[in-house]
Amino acid sequence: MGNKIKYNLKNVHVALLTENGSSYSYDTPHAIPGAVNLSLDAEGEDAPFYADGIVYFRAVTNNGYSGEIELAMVPDWFREYVLQEEKDTNSVFVEKNNITSPQRFALLFEFDGDVNCIRHVLYYCAVSTRPALSSRTKEASIEPGTETLTISADPRPDGLIKSRTGDSTSGTVYNAWYDSVYLPTSTPATLASLSIGSLTLSPSFSSTTTAYTASTSNATDTVSAVGASGTTVSIKVNGTTHTSGTAATWNAGSNTIAITVSKSGFTTTTYTVTVTKS
Repeated sequence: MGNKIKYNLKNVHVALLTENGSSYSYDTPHAIPGAVNLSLDAEGEDAPFYADGIVYFRAVTNNGYSGEIELAMVPDWFREYVLQEEKDTNSVFVEKNNITSPQRFALLFEFDGDVNCIRHVLYYCAVSTRPALSSRTKEASIEPGTETLTISADPRPDGLIKSRTGDSTSGTVYNAWYDSVYLPTSTPATLASLSIGSLTLSPSFSSTTTAYTASTSNATDTVSAVGASGTTVSIKVNGTTHTSGTAATWNAGSNTIAITVSKSGFTTTTYTVTVTKS
């Protein structure tokens, strides 16, 4: 269990998440007025393994966050779409016990009074405890009531938990933080080398260049593509799967080689070579 963090909130927004297999998309963030406080515990475990009188191995897990968000009042749209209360024809909200799975959402917010106004997004949130029903009689002084939700901010199935702005975050990204849910940019998976027999590639091969041309009068040439460490490489010549290091047969005119490079946690990259046979 990590340290508890408690913020005075402002600019709290929620964006509903749609999951389709391993694909994730978020609606436009909706503002939640009247946010008071957010109190979160970091969830995880630090498990040392001792051997030879020392910490021989240490297993550390990051299971996201859990805690409470305090609001002046839960908005109607949040009750309908996140808490999944049914809105009948008279615009009355009806709560039932037939909810089988929570509606996941992204929670966006920033510090109140933070010098750098750091902006945050938690990507895979759910309400685990609904707001309690409570009230009290009017007294000599009036103290506004609030509603508190217990939330979990779990790791998304692909591992994504949280993003936050930093000192060098561009103004474009910072100013658009609440326009749409920020998604981190990924490092592309790349090739380490690419050769087509003895043909000259134009331009010369570079791992950051993805489009090439070459000319040949040969009937065949050997296509070899080697990925950077940990990558998977697949090759197609004129739409047919091809094995790296074997000869490809050319058609007269234009031929297309498509080389796809993938790696877990990286952006998939496709290189293309147009080979013209004269």
